[in-house]
Amino acid sequence: MLDQLYPCEVGCRMKPNEHYMDYTGSSVYCQSQIEQVFDELRSHMFGNPHSANPSSSMTGEKVEEVRDLVLQYFNADPAEYQVVFTRSTTGALKLVGETFPWSKSSTFAYLRENHNSVLGMREYALEAGGQFKAVNETFVEAWAAEEECGSNLLQLTGPDGAVRQLQGEQGPVYNLFAFPAEDNFAGVKYPLRWIQQIKSKSTDSAQWRVLVDAAAYVPTQPLDLSQVSPDFVALSFYKVFGYPTGLGALIVRVDAAEILRKTFWGGGAVSLATSSDDFHVLKCRPADKLEDGTVNFLDIIALKHGFAMIERLGGIRAIQSHVHALTDYLYNQLSNLRHSNGKPMLRIFGKHHYPTAKDVQGGILNFEVLRPNGSVFSYKTFEREAADAGFHVRTGAECNPGACYSYLGIEEHEIKSLAGKKEGCHDDVEFITVERSKTLPAGKPAALSSFDMLQLTSSTAVGLGHPAEVASQWIEVPLGSIRASLGYMSTWEDAYALVKFIDSNYKDRSK
Repeated sequence: MLDQLYPCEVGCRMKPNEHYMDYTGSSVYCQSQIEQVFDELRSHMFGNPHSANPSSSMTGEKVEEVRDLVLQYFNADPAEYQVVFTRSTTGALKLVGETFPWSKSSTFAYLRENHNSVLGMREYALEAGGQFKAVNETFVEAWAAEEECGSNLLQLTGPDGAVRQLQGEQGPVYNLFAFPAEDNFAGVKYPLRWIQQIKSKSTDSAQWRVLVDAAAYVPTQPLDLSQVSPDFVALSFYKVFGYPTGLGALIVRVDAAEILRKTFWGGGAVSLATSSDDFHVLKCRPADKLEDGTVNFLDIIALKHGFAMIERLGGIRAIQSHVHALTDYLYNQLSNLRHSNGKPMLRIFGKHHYPTAKDVQGGILNFEVLRPNGSVFSYKTFEREAADAGFHVRTGAECNPGACYSYLGIEEHEIKSLAGKKEGCHDDVEFITVERSKTLPAGKPAALSSFDMLQLTSSTAVGLGHPAEVASQWIEVPLGSIRASLGYMSTWEDAYALVKFIDSNYKDRSK
């Protein structure tokens, strides 16, 4: 099916040597999908849905049809979930952050491998006097396995070292745990069972709510909300089927929407308001109450054509199988590339090597190109050369500092030294010079303090400055890597071409 569709749906917009491999950045739209969108625009008169005239009424009905379609796609019960349209995943996360009932006793816990947009939510918790904690997968597994609800690993301490007391303004203290179903850096998939395990930590005095960033997950993986029950799910539709951009959704449980505290309100979200007195009444339905102003109705109506393309390809489970097969092939081929001296040409991140890779690894190959001596080749040079050869890939930290710097072995205090020097993935700052122990494995460097250095030299009876002093060294560590990501329109030709390009251009190459 894909071999027949690709040339006329996507390939017709690309040069013969081009290969699109940045699906985590954005999926691609199909020709027939866009034609159906514009056919509908040409044949109907749409209007602002906040009215009762013919164009408005029809628009309102079609918007509601798409809300229902989104819930059906994720197998969500309309009595339990509502779809709130936002401008993006980031917009959905921001909406939760600014309306969540934070208090001085609230904790915002999140997996370290979250996108920057999740990390940014911590500012709302801090503004309310609460605290945040970045945790790794091992921590979450231990926390989830705890049987005690009231005394758990996330009892944070205050400035005096004492465990903080619950000081919610009214009712229970609300805490939030956020994690990506699949991280956008290495494509690692995290257990959806965490959702219920963390929610079960709730007590009468302290509630835990769970947010899932599904932006990198749902384009190639099925999410069934009848099987798991997150309070909040954030996603962007252009990452699923390319068009429209600027439209995302917050899929929110009805009982979770009830605790949100909305401050700003605008047209469409309010039923009654006065101008002189501070009086207003918000609409009752969560979707109405949380959407300020007129929704992006033309783009919302266009979504059904994207979902139709997914069904045309056999549905999300067929896409999942296709992407996994391509990912498995790519990993096996790339991981076996060798220089003439037998050294590997790539260092690949993620969980591709796990026996359970299909369950824990998504369609992302994130890697470093290695020279014959094991040092890291410039990822910016690779990006330029790959682009010239027709490959659409991404490089840098991919807006995921927790995952990126963990894989690359960079300490957070070292990153802080770049403030004012680095502006993002597109600037010229590609490496950071850091101090590392010569005795530690090259793949797992750790920062050395002056005290650590003195201890090392003391233990070997070698003084600082002595020619035989071998305690530490200064090395350059890259600030990013290379990401090739696959999606519903990826082809075997794309995968084969990438392997051939890397092997022919970087084998035995030192500069």
